[in-house]
Amino acid sequence: MNEICEIFKNAESNKVIVLEKNKVYNIFQDNCFEFKGYYCSNTARHNENPSGLRRTALYLKDKNDIEIDGNGATILVHGKMTPFLFDNCENITVKNLIVDYACPTMTEFTVLSNNNGICQIKINDDCLYEVKNKELIFHGETGTDGKPYWKDSYNGKKRHIKILLPETKLFADFSRADMEFSSIEDIGNNTLRVELKNKNVHFPAGGVIQSRNIIRDHTGSLFQRCKNLCFENLRIKFMHGLGMVSQFCENVTFKNCDFTPADGRTAASTADFFQFSGCKGQITIDGIKAGGAHDDFINVHGTHLQIIRRNKRKNTITVRFKHHESWGFQAFKKGDNIEFIKWDTLIPYANATVLNYKRLNDTDIRLYLDRILPDNIVMGKDVVENATWTPDLHVKNCDFGLSCGRGILCTTRGKVVIENNSFKNIWGPALLLEDDCNFWFESGYTTEVIFRNNLLECCNYRKMYENAPVILYSPKVMDEKSTEFVHGKLVVEGNTFKHPIEDKHRIILSYLGEAQIKNNTFHEPYEINTKVVGDVVDENNIILNNP
Repeated sequence: MNEICEIFKNAESNKVIVLEKNKVYNIFQDNCFEFKGYYCSNTARHNENPSGLRRTALYLKDKNDIEIDGNGATILVHGKMTPFLFDNCENITVKNLIVDYACPTMTEFTVLSNNNGICQIKINDDCLYEVKNKELIFHGETGTDGKPYWKDSYNGKKRHIKILLPETKLFADFSRADMEFSSIEDIGNNTLRVELKNKNVHFPAGGVIQSRNIIRDHTGSLFQRCKNLCFENLRIKFMHGLGMVSQFCENVTFKNCDFTPADGRTAASTADFFQFSGCKGQITIDGIKAGGAHDDFINVHGTHLQIIRRNKRKNTITVRFKHHESWGFQAFKKGDNIEFIKWDTLIPYANATVLNYKRLNDTDIRLYLDRILPDNIVMGKDVVENATWTPDLHVKNCDFGLSCGRGILCTTRGKVVIENNSFKNIWGPALLLEDDCNFWFESGYTTEVIFRNNLLECCNYRKMYENAPVILYSPKVMDEKSTEFVHGKLVVEGNTFKHPIEDKHRIILSYLGEAQIKNNTFHEPYEINTKVVGDVVDENNIILNNP
């Protein structure tokens, strides 16, 4: 066992763990903690990680009142792993720690020149590769078995490719077909001479091409069934798979952390940065700097489980995880309150308390309830949401930079306050509110969202949604005739909107009870589009009409 794992193997409650100042702790995936049974929301399909395998460096289970002071030390990952894994812990603080990958699984190279499709490209120094049969193959470091930890053709079927364009400093998509080479020659110093099959593809000098494997077999970290977690002054330079995942945790704080790429890189995460699945209490994101995302920055949600069976005599229902990337984890506890949700309107119509539960398999759970089941359940359609595990959210003083996703997604019935942040060069909307039980099965409805004193600049630059809205409410209501509000109240106040992607700033709202859009500054005209929305207050907004 390596040095850092030995420290945490013997960790005790009510202790302060101080790492050696500025030390680099190298941790290899074949010489670290390894556990099975840690299933994680929004990550791998069943065939991609059937056992819930997690390799990790900092592991705590059933521990309380521990402070981990990194003291400027670095956890340097070799291979693929989930660097932090905390299970059923309480009052844990982690601070002053750096996490990086020696060989990131998101590979990068820069186009040095392009002469009619004949190019020179320079591969990042921290990327390992080989050239074989006109194919560029990236791989990880060599393990104890003599084989690379991972290996992929840079544009293989499981790879996702994007380019950071030099003229706009924004990301764009690349298809695998556009990135095929008819010839490839290694000319030394991490430099290749390649010929594009499609000589007309936009492959400009100065462009940075990123390629990642889409399988989320590990995460930036996983915190499960924990309470009172605080992360302060962390420097996270790269995360493989999904980012920092808090799953059924209560009270989580990230404060004054830097989640941006290391020098010489343009990517810091292959998916979301922060994922909060089925949490409760208070989630606080304060003073975070984040950029280089291949997906959303923050996603706060629960999980809709579909009702597939019922026993009226015993007051039991069997519910099922439906999305292929969310399954296996413990979604209920005794005493949890659940709500029955209509599949086509997303409106709750009954509730019950969980007296007990039984895990039947990786996707199905039997719930024993305290009351008679409603008669109007649409079997195989309607869903339940765990209404107990729905947090308050406060995001403040953060700088969200270049991304290939959205800014903040938050579908929680707790109070949401998003204030004093900047959103610049976001692929999609800065704020997205959905709720659905037919696609991602991410729940649920919101009661109040306050979005104030934020700067929004060049958001939805990819035109991810029609008309490129900077704020979008789009719950997936399947009944087009429904006139019921899914979400409660939205307040958009005191914000500054700059550089719309189209002719004006757009706020698109649907199935929302109340909206207040006031005291904002728009540097171009703005437009509020509504569908099944109650009272809309649009007042004291300023249009500067800047060029």
